[in-house]
Amino acid sequence: MSTPDAPNTDPQQRADAPTPDQPAYGAPVPPPYGAPYGAPAQPPYAVPPLPAYAAPPAQGVPAQPPHGAPAQPYPVAPQYGPPAAPQHGAPQYGAPGAYGYPPPKPSTGTLSWALGFLIFISIPFLSGIVSGVVMASVYGSVSRKGEIARQNARSAANWALTYLTVSIALLLVHIIVLVTFAGNDGMTGFFPLGIPITLYFAVSILHVVLVIIGTVKASSGKVLRVPFAIPYIRS
Repeated sequence: MSTPDAPNTDPQQRADAPTPDQPAYGAPVPPPYGAPYGAPAQPPYAVPPLPAYAAPPAQGVPAQPPHGAPAQPYPVAPQYGPPAAPQHGAPQYGAPGAYGYPPPKPSTGTLSWALGFLIFISIPFLSGIVSGVVMASVYGSVSRKGEIARQNARSAANWALTYLTVSIALLLVHIIVLVTFAGNDGMTGFFPLGIPITLYFAVSILHVVLVIIGTVKASSGKVLRVPFAIPYIRS
């Protein structure tokens, strides 16, 4: 039997009983010493949650960002090989007009007419034939450079072939007349023996005039049409 002054030796009762300085688990914490009377007791002590354990990333595998965090872009490795195609609408390097340079002017077939100046080569009769042959031979390459170039090339080729036909015919007639009537005593003057050669020089002068007009018109983007030329090449 224990006396009132004897200490409590019951181990179960001693373990469960709270000490005066420490409140029971979950009980409100009393206000600190010196607080005004009637101050509310502090809420129970709450243990902050521990952060989630994040395992270190494996070697060679990039770490995953936390949930809700913005993804970090991966560095782009340099690529080797041919350059990628530009995006739609982006100016291409070296493209005409992309960086302020004016685009090249389309071809207008000036070359087809300008080759007619080969008639000024100092070879009688042969220079006109060479001029007509070269003008007609470039039709295929010039005609593929645009509509205006094609029309000028066709017009120049038709006139060049017409000039060749008339020139060769007049030269043959002149040779035939010389061979036939050269020994005739009644034909001692320039006419009528010189009629074919005179017509040849007249046609050659017309050829020079048409070449000059055609070159000027083609350089300004216009087309010269020769109505009396034989249409060897049709549209």
